[in-house]
Amino acid sequence: MFYIRKMKSINTNTMNKLKSTIALASFVAFSFACEQKAKESDEGLNQEGMEMNETTSSDAEKIPTSNASITFSDQSVTQIVNVYLTLKDELVATDGEKANVAAKNLLSILEKSEFPSKESLKLELEKIASSTDPTIQRVAFDLASQQILILAKSEMLTEGKLYKQYCPMAKNNEGAFWLSASDQIRNPYFGDKMLKCGSVEEVI
Repeated sequence: MFYIRKMKSINTNTMNKLKSTIALASFVAFSFACEQKAKESDEGLNQEGMEMNETTSSDAEKIPTSNASITFSDQSVTQIVNVYLTLKDELVATDGEKANVAAKNLLSILEKSEFPSKESLKLELEKIASSTDPTIQRVAFDLASQQILILAKSEMLTEGKLYKQYCPMAKNNEGAFWLSASDQIRNPYFGDKMLKCGSVEEVI
């Protein structure tokens, strides 16, 4: 009888130790699995961050400048339109400081030029030249584009093409246009937020 009780006691102790061992092993395995999952999650987030950075960099590289040369029969108009295209490119890139410089350059050229809507164009360019905020500059750019279009149509284009492009969502959905030396849409009113929003309305 004593022997049977002793065996039961041994068996109970063995079972308790076995349960403790199994519980410990389960805890270790669970901890390892959690640690591994967290590591994989961190690696996934890092990889995602790298991919986002690569995408942002790639998108930035896709914003082209106006490399095409536009030539008019009047040399001053040629200079004005080409500097205007540079201004447009800086707004596409949402670079307020460079847009400011381009506007100042354009004002300098205008001082030596004479055409009917000169004063109206100067007024808008002065607004761009007095700010480095693309939001403010884009409002004035819309009105400046209207004057540049009148000027461009008043002279004979002897080299290259100008594309009048329109975005219906610009100016709080009122719509606005701009001129480009390329038929590809690169929106100066939204930049990389809505880079390709718009369409070609007219070829000059």
